[in-house]
Amino acid sequence: MARRILIDALAARYGGTAYAAVELARQLARSPAASDVSVVARQGSIVEQSLVDDDEVKCMVLPAASWLEVARRAAWETLRLPPLVAREQYDVVISMSGMLPRAPGRPVICLLYNPVMYESPTAANVLRKWAVRRTAREARYVAAPSRMMAELATTSIGRECAVVPLGVDHEVFTPAAEAGDEILCVADFYAHKRHDLIIDTWLHLSSPRPRLRFVGNPDVDPKVHSKLLARIATLPERQSIVLEYQISLDRLVGAYQRARLLLMASEHESFCMPMVESMACGVPVVARGLPSLRETGGDGASYVDGNDPAAWAAAVQNLLENDEVHHRARDLAAGAAARFSWAAMAQAVAAHL
Repeated sequence: MARRILIDALAARYGGTAYAAVELARQLARSPAASDVSVVARQGSIVEQSLVDDDEVKCMVLPAASWLEVARRAAWETLRLPPLVAREQYDVVISMSGMLPRAPGRPVICLLYNPVMYESPTAANVLRKWAVRRTAREARYVAAPSRMMAELATTSIGRECAVVPLGVDHEVFTPAAEAGDEILCVADFYAHKRHDLIIDTWLHLSSPRPRLRFVGNPDVDPKVHSKLLARIATLPERQSIVLEYQISLDRLVGAYQRARLLLMASEHESFCMPMVESMACGVPVVARGLPSLRETGGDGASYVDGNDPAAWAAAVQNLLENDEVHHRARDLAAGAAARFSWAAMAQAVAAHL
């Protein structure tokens, strides 16, 4: 029997989790397992911007929360979510954060994307882990996008967490006829994304340096973004550094297709959509050797451990200067990206509706 589905995407405002919420909603709306799909999103989020005019998915938008976001989200999920589920007779609730302060009165599917709560023992993360354990133990299905994240979750919650990788649209993210010549970083401006290390790596390259393009959202941490701008203003060849914010899908694809390689120096990832998008465009990746990034990138990336800019620059220089190595890396990248699709992700979730 087809199910009425509600996706709680209030925690999925930016980044890969937001795009995953959008694509999951669209895929499920086309699935025979679902009669209709609704999404709760925050105003101004990627989810709201992508689904507000969608003909297949109903998007319910709550006001933007510029302060006390977590507390306001928890209050809504406690006081408003269960009555909404009962009134609209939803059959299943999918949580994009994997944590609900109060049971909604229907079966729950928990999708876990935040590895930081398992890696940093702050008071907030201790609370997050408690909330995930409380929700996941009663959930119908719990999944994470990588084995690394699933193992962390399994140990914490005391039950098996499945692995359901995120996807990529292979009809949109396609290789250019010729390889590009830029160095690209697609990452919102959080401190753990290590844009500073990427600049250090770029400075270790021989002059004249290739164009370095950053694509991301400065609103996630304005202080980090401001600090980055201040540093760029002091650099030699700073005219070769380009920053683009919240760009359209067409411009994002164009950025990948102009790139010679993608740099991903992030210190915390459960999965990495920019890596998959880059590889789908035939653009090889130089990434930090995190288990989750190695799992995502496979043979389509080369990996660097630590924070030595010289080591990072050596890996980059090899792809910049050696056309034979780069051509082989392009083929490996495209092959690695072929493992991922949004349809496969949605099918895995739909099997548990």
